[in-house]
Amino acid sequence: MLRFHGAWRITVVGCNADFAQRAVVRGPYGTRVLPGRPGAVLEVDGEHWTLTLEHRPRGRDWQPNLRTTPGPLTERDGVRSRLLTSNDRHWPGKPRDYVNVVLRLDQPTVPAAAEPPACPVAPHPAPAPLPTALRAVP
Repeated sequence: MLRFHGAWRITVVGCNADFAQRAVVRGPYGTRVLPGRPGAVLEVDGEHWTLTLEHRPRGRDWQPNLRTTPGPLTERDGVRSRLLTSNDRHWPGKPRDYVNVVLRLDQPTVPAAAEPPACPVAPHPAPAPLPTALRAVP
């Protein structure tokens, strides 16, 4: 189980497994599940939350993956990113560093730019001069 805080986008970028895979996010507002299909995305925002990768062997309940390894944290173009790789279980002859599923977690490091207004606001035109008859007489 890995611990996070703040807003992150979780994307499944790869999966090569004999068993179904998923990511489970648990936080103060409940549990959310991201299926282990490449391209699947889950937006998470919370003061604190946890992430667990799980697999489901045929005919059995979901089980935590054997190993989840966080890669280095990188920053580029205002986005902090980290890859997570995970191995669901060990089999004889299977390399211990075998990767069954890969997730990418992205977090903006700068606030998003403000959206422009839906309709441009035109400046008020300067008031027209008063006709001579309405001007104040000294």
